[in-house]
This record gives sequence, C-alpha cells and structure tokens, in this order.
Amino acid sequence: MIYKVVKMLSTKRLSADKKGFRETTDAIFPLIGALWENYLRMFNSQPTLTYLQPCCISLKIIRSMLTYGFEDISVNLPKSCLEAILKMSVSQLEHRLTITDQPVCQLYDKYLLVIIKALINIQEKFPDFFGQYIVGSLEFAYKVGFQYAELLEMRLVARALHLLSGIMLCETYDVFKLNNRGKHVSSLSIKFTDDRNSFFTEERLKDMCVKCISKYLKLSEFELQNWQESPEEFAFEETRHVSLFNIKAASEHFLLNMTATFQDIVCPYIVELIKECTQHDRSNLETVLMIDSIYSITVTCSYDLFDHIDIDVWFATLVEELVQETPYCSILRRRILEVIGRWVTIKLSQDKHPAVYEVCLQYMASSQDLVVRLTAATALKAAVSDFAFYPPSYSPYLEVTMQLLYSLLREVEECESRIKILEVVNSIIDGCGKQIVDFVDPLVGWLPGLWGVATEHSMLQSQLLTTARKLSRCLGPMSVKLYGFTDPVLKYVLTQDPEMILLEDGIGLWLQLLENAPCSTPSFVQMFEWLYPLLQLGSDSLKTSLLIIECTILLDPPAIISRYGPGLLSACVSLYPEVVGEAKVLINNILLAVIKTVPRDQWPDLTPLLHVLLKSLDEFSDYSKVLTTNINVLCYLILLDLTYFNNLIASFNNKNLLKNMLEIWTSKAEHFYQMEQHKLSLIALLTLLTYNPDLISHHFVNIMKLIEKAVGKCTDVDDKGTRFDCILRKHSSPADEFITGGETEDYKRRKILESADLIAKIDTLTFLRAKFAELQHAVGAELFTKLSQGVDREITDKLSNYLA
Repeated sequence: MIYKVVKMLSTKRLSADKKGFRETTDAIFPLIGALWENYLRMFNSQPTLTYLQPCCISLKIIRSMLTYGFEDISVNLPKSCLEAILKMSVSQLEHRLTITDQPVCQLYDKYLLVIIKALINIQEKFPDFFGQYIVGSLEFAYKVGFQYAELLEMRLVARALHLLSGIMLCETYDVFKLNNRGKHVSSLSIKFTDDRNSFFTEERLKDMCVKCISKYLKLSEFELQNWQESPEEFAFEETRHVSLFNIKAASEHFLLNMTATFQDIVCPYIVELIKECTQHDRSNLETVLMIDSIYSITVTCSYDLFDHIDIDVWFATLVEELVQETPYCSILRRRILEVIGRWVTIKLSQDKHPAVYEVCLQYMASSQDLVVRLTAATALKAAVSDFAFYPPSYSPYLEVTMQLLYSLLREVEECESRIKILEVVNSIIDGCGKQIVDFVDPLVGWLPGLWGVATEHSMLQSQLLTTARKLSRCLGPMSVKLYGFTDPVLKYVLTQDPEMILLEDGIGLWLQLLENAPCSTPSFVQMFEWLYPLLQLGSDSLKTSLLIIECTILLDPPAIISRYGPGLLSACVSLYPEVVGEAKVLINNILLAVIKTVPRDQWPDLTPLLHVLLKSLDEFSDYSKVLTTNINVLCYLILLDLTYFNNLIASFNNKNLLKNMLEIWTSKAEHFYQMEQHKLSLIALLTLLTYNPDLISHHFVNIMKLIEKAVGKCTDVDDKGTRFDCILRKHSSPADEFITGGETEDYKRRKILESADLIAKIDTLTFLRAKFAELQHAVGAELFTKLSQGVDREITDKLSNYLA
C-alpha cells in the first residue's frame, strides 16, 4: 500500500505536489531505508520469497524517493545510502548466482533490475552527485551486462547496457565534450573523466565489443526458425526493437555510443574484425552468424566508421561474397545488402551507384530467398532516395525494377510487406519522375486488388492513396488511367470511412487528380457535394478542401456554379468569420474564380459573402495577404460591373463606407507584391474615381502615391527610351508559349485565364492618360492643381513624365 501511494505521489508534477512529496520523503525515507536493510539482512540469512518480496518493494519506494523526493540530492541524501546500495548490489549479485530456486531467482532479477533503474535515474537527474559513484556503478553494470549475463534475465542485461551508455555519454564525465561546447571544466569533471576512462580501458572496450557481437547481436535459433516459417515478419522484425527492453537493440545502442565516445580505439578494432572475416569458412553456421554480427555493426555505427572504412574497396569484396553459393549464403546476402543500402547514402562513390542498382535488382529476383529479396528492395530504396541520385543513370533499370517490384507485390501476403514495397515504388516515382510513365500500367492495374485486401489495414490503405497521388503527379494528364481506382476509393474515404483516418491522404489525392485533369468528368462534379461536410470540420484538411473547390471551379465553371453555387457561397459565408488569415485568402480566391470564370449574367448571389468581406475589411488591414485578395475582389467587381459594386455599397446604408474602403485601399498599397496586383488596383481605382470624382479630394495624396507606384511597377523603358507596359508585352504572345510542358493542367488553365484577363488587354499608359484627363475635367483644373500642391514633388514629376 505504501509503495502504491508513493508511486502515485511521485508522478505528480505541480509545484505544490512536488513540494509535498519532498516533505513526505524527508519524513519517511530513513524508515524505509531501515526496513530495506532489515529485510535484506533476513533474506541473506534465509533466501526465501517471504523476505525478498518486502525487500524488493521497499527498494522500489527508495528508488522513487531518490528520483523525485530530493530537490538537491547532494545535500538532503545521506551519503551512506547510495554507498550502501552500491556496496550491497555487488554482493547481492554474487549471492544471486548461488540460488537455484526458480521463483526466487526470477524475483531476485527484478530486485537487481530496480537497483539498476535507481542508478540510471540518479545518473540522469543528478550527474554531478553521481560522479563520485562512477567506478562502483560501472563495475556493477559490467558484471551484469557481460560477466554474469548468461545467468541473468536479458531485460536486466539490457538495462545494465543502458546504464553503461548513460555514463559513457554524459558530458559531465567528459572533459573533451565540455571543452568543445565551451563549458567550464571543473576539477571534479577532470576526476570523473579520469575515473571513467580508467574503467574503459582498451582491453575492456575490445572485450565488450566482442561479447556484444558474439552474444547479443548474433541471430538466435528462434530468429532463424522465424526466418524459415515467417520470412516477411522476420524481414522487418529488427525495425521494431525498443532499446529499453530488447537486448539486441540495447547492445546496438551501446556499441553506437562506444564507437562515438572511444572512436580511436573501437573503430580500428572493428575494421580489424572485418578484415579477419575474409579468412573465415562460410560453410560453418556459427562462423556465418559471427560474420553477420560483425557486418551489422557497420550498419549501426556507419557514421563513426566513416573515416575508417574505404567503402569503395570493401564494396568490391562484398559483391564477391554475394555470389558465393554456400549452405548459409542467404544469411550473409541479407546482411551485405543491408550494409550496401546503408553505405550507398554515406560514402560510396557516385560511379559505383549503377553497380549497386544491378546488385539490388539481381537479388530481388524470384529465385532468391524472400527475406533477401525484401532486403534488396529496401537497399534499392535507399539508393534512389540518396540526395546525389541522378535519374538518367537509372533509366536502363526502370523496366526490370518495376517488373520485380510487381512480382514481389504479388507474392507477399502480409500488409506490412506490401507497405514496404509500395514505399520503394514511391521512392522510385519521386526519384525518376516522368521517366516512370511507360512502366506503371501493371501497378495501376494492381491498385484495385490491393485495396480490396486492405479493407482492415488502414496503414496499407494510406500507402495506396499516397502511391496513387504520386502516380498522378507523374502521369500528368494521363492520370485518367487512375480514375477506375480513384473514383470508388475517394467515395469510400470521403463518405463511408467511419473514423476518417484516411481523410488527409484522400483529399490530397483528390487535389492532385484535379490539378492533372485534362477535362471535367461527371465524377468530379458529383464529388463536389462531398466537400460540404469537410468544410464544417475545421481541421487541417480545410486548406486542401478550399483548394479543391477552387480547382474544380476552374475545371468546369458552368457545371459547378449552376449546380452547387448557392450552397457553396452559403457555406463560405458561414465559414468566413470562423477561420484565420490563410483560409480567408483561399475563400477570397474561390470568390475570384467565380467572378472571373462565370459570365456576369450567370453569377450566383454574391451579396452575402461580399457583405462579410467588406465588414471584415478593417480587421485585416494589417494582414497583407487577406487585404490584397479582398481588394482584388473589389477591383474585379468595379471593372466587370460597376453598377453591381455601387448597389453593393449602397446596401450597407453607410455613407462613409466607400471613403473608409478607399482609405484602406490607398494607404496599404505597399502590401501589393505582384505587378499584376498593382495594375489591377490602378485600373480599378481610376475607373471608380472617374465614375465618382467627389472621392478624389478625400485621399488625394495617397491616391497619387498609389498611381505613381503602380505605373512604376508595371511599366519599363526599352533600349530606345520608350516606356512600355510590361504585362501587355508579356501577354502579347499566345498563352501556350508560357507553358513549357512540366506544368499541371490546372496551371495551364490558370495561365489561359490570366492571358484573357482585363489587365492583360489594357495598356497602362494609354488608360492612365485617358482617365487623368477625365478626372481633371470632372474635378476642375483649378481644384486639381490645388490638390496637387500637397503631393511630394518627386511623385508629381514622375506622373508628369508618365502622362507626357
């Protein structure tokens, strides 16, 4: 009962609770310590469970108190306590070896495990205090992890290795790390470093390295049996290890830390072991398992071995080993392929990469062991994912690669294996791009079948959606090949998936299909109605959902607006006040798409959404993206139907609305970052002012600044000194000339729409001169001259130059 209470109190993290637990520790720690010593004494005289159980429980309480019950353990903890634990731990370990009663042995191992956990906790939380106990702790951990490991539970051994790693890595015990990081080096740190280094002698480091290789890293009989019975499970089993509990993963972690900390000693020794492997007999199982363990270190510690292994030379030796036919060649082939997959991304020369591709493809053939084939596929994935991957060099291998991967997909039965193979496919698609187009038809045909067997495996479904999205990006307009798979799948993901686990992947695929669609289909129009529930979720998928709406409108404006227009705009009205900046920009873009692609006489009722937009104009006057898209919408309304715009303003019954809008418009013009926006703003503003010239007197200075800046942004001077409209010249050629072939169909639609836009047809300078003449006539020359006197001379001079 006391243990449960202490354990509960120790987990609380509020300041008052932590203070209360410290007070509790101060009050009962001496009593618990006395109980532990008393029960331990009785157990030593009579080793039975009766005394061992309370001894173990009391030690667990001590561990919780040592870890969480002292604010400064060096002040509050009696020095004799930890010394007693360490001193007795060594004697208790030797006592454990004399006991033969199995139940007592099992509980005794748990007792020793609590000691190691306590040491780990104190070392991690109070490294300075723990430094004085380094030697004793290292000796104890070494005895558990190496000397008596065969007689103890493996979980206990794994924790001992964890303790050794913690002491080895702690910068408090490493003067070299402290110096490198510019930290103060105390006399205690020097002593702790000497204590640590005196334990980790060259002889002992080599001994621990050999024992890890020969005992912990070797494939066990159970693993070899699992290889034969469940090759797919075995192929990916090592990736699931957790270092705190699994002895193999713990030893890999220990070796990694050892090679990093004592690189000058351990790395050359590992290289020696690798060289000795060439002399070993490959027909003996034990020898093969030893070689396998040694090679596995080069995977785990590859970065520390970087300067010690010439992989270009060793690669040739590994390839020779691969072709050797021995009774246990599959074991070595698997490991060699793993080594190659690791080192190809680290140090292998670029000219050796084609040889890597050939080796991987050779051992992906159906004649090879299934584990070897899966490992070869994983190595190939690493090779094509390398930052230095050169796609043209892989072109000769594409066809055979896809054939072998399809063959693997057909043969494997586990969903996890299919996921791993699809990851390889995805990496090749990413790396090779459009080169893959000619070889994907078999995969496209397999996708529906794979989806059928993945109904209860969401991870495989997610991977299939990812693969389809990458294929669509690669196929471009040829994505129509995927519609037979994607139409029913998207219907399931968006309307029938009860947990919506696949939602993000599904809408990502949907957007990719829309961007590459050469034309609209009834399915795309039908799917549009599935968006309304997604808009209400307000989740991370909202941005993608809004992009899908915009892309679908650009794909088929009449069908979408005539069927879904009112409902869509109503949903946007409800959504607008609830979302933040970027989502508002996307809603504005949807509104722009409607205004620009639908004929004026077919517009749905835009008034409710425009009301929301105008009401929120002041709120986002300091957020450039929302502001610029808001103003873009108003500009197009002015240019396309000025009467509609005036009626919209009049519906507010606010005489100052237009003046306030104009103030924000002209004062925030610096937020415009594209010359098209500057020109649009200029043309719309001049159109509005010539229709309502009374507005010009309110913000004349800002209006002139906006006009001058806009003309400067969207015009330039040619070699002959003649000023010209940059946007007009840009669009003087057909829109197809701006499409290079690598863009999506959606991009092409946007470019064609852009070339048909008003700003692509109006000459800025001609329009400016005409409208300025109208303004001067409407306002009167005398008032216009008077207003101009308040404008900066530099601006008026530039405008005069533009108007000349």
